[in-house]
Amino acid sequence: MLILTASSGLYAENISLNALIQKAKDKNPEIIAARNNWNAEKVRVLPERTWESPGFFIDSQNMPVDEFNLGKANETMYGIEQMVPFPGKLAIKGKIAALDAERAMWDFRETEFKVIAQLKAAYSKYFYINKAIDIYNDNLELMKNFAAVAETKYISGKTSQGEVLRAQVETSKMYNMIITLQQEKELAEAELNALIGNDPDEKIQIPEELTLSYIKKGWDEIRNIIINNNPQLKKENIGILTGRWLNRYAKTGFLPDFDLTYRKRRMSGSWSGQDLMVGFTLPLWFWKPAFNIKESAYGLKASLAGQKNMELMTVYAGKELFIKLQTLERQLELYKTTFLPQAEQAFKVIEVSYRSGKEDFLMLLDSERALLDFQIDYYKSFSEYYQNLAELERISGVELK
Repeated sequence: MLILTASSGLYAENISLNALIQKAKDKNPEIIAARNNWNAEKVRVLPERTWESPGFFIDSQNMPVDEFNLGKANETMYGIEQMVPFPGKLAIKGKIAALDAERAMWDFRETEFKVIAQLKAAYSKYFYINKAIDIYNDNLELMKNFAAVAETKYISGKTSQGEVLRAQVETSKMYNMIITLQQEKELAEAELNALIGNDPDEKIQIPEELTLSYIKKGWDEIRNIIINNNPQLKKENIGILTGRWLNRYAKTGFLPDFDLTYRKRRMSGSWSGQDLMVGFTLPLWFWKPAFNIKESAYGLKASLAGQKNMELMTVYAGKELFIKLQTLERQLELYKTTFLPQAEQAFKVIEVSYRSGKEDFLMLLDSERALLDFQIDYYKSFSEYYQNLAELERISGVELK
């Protein structure tokens, strides 16, 4: 299989894919939001394991009936009250919160890989458009040259006016294609800017040259990478663990929580005693925790089924992309080793024959169009290969380099 990499530092005015990826990690709003959601979940773990705040109270008793005067109360009690969950409850809540934080981390990783995959695809399209513009500009110069040759031959009576007109029409078509591609280039720049968090109207430098390099990974290896690293599968696995802990927490509904109260009594200006009270909740309505246990059990079964379905669909999507990449690899090799060399050789031979008067302009035009189509199709397949590879990397959760 082939993989595309951005070459290092061709010209100062070129923009590298790695530079854009770093900008996206730093400035893309979707990545920033996911990172902050992860941070928010991380700081929630400790509060979930901590007791609720204690309560402080002042109890003034036996005040005069005819006036509201705290200073004339016969008895005043000062106290503090604390609810204490049954040992182990808060530990389970903390574990669930920690799993939620881990899930948020994989949400962040999934978002980051998604944006980077979109960026790689957009960069490859931008690269293709720039290459297509270069190819059409080169062919435009060729057609201008051929048009001049045709005009010279027409003046000397060696060709018809129709050949001159064909050359001029073909030149106009080249101009039109370049204008169309320039518009597509502006859209591609806007897409790149959006992904890296820039204003859509900012100019993007021309892309560095992308090259194809082989990676020696078969489907079995990539399948294992997907199963072990795909962020969605990671989240499904965390969902299963969370479901098990939720089931354990639901079972604690049969256990009491405790209410500790300490108070000190003051009568007639002096301290007269102190009290300590211990109360506890009574899970009298037993069906409530019983149904909570059933609910969590069904949720766990749903998580297990969802994880299996997600694994099947994710592996299928990866296999589909892998097959597309294999097909595109064979196409690219055919272009490099057969189609392009043959088309270039045929064009050179016919060009020489045309200039010497042995071939007509239609034959030259057909060979030029064939070479142009092969060049454009090659870079189009090149870009498509990179886009599919970027999507496979998103699914795999790792860079397949």
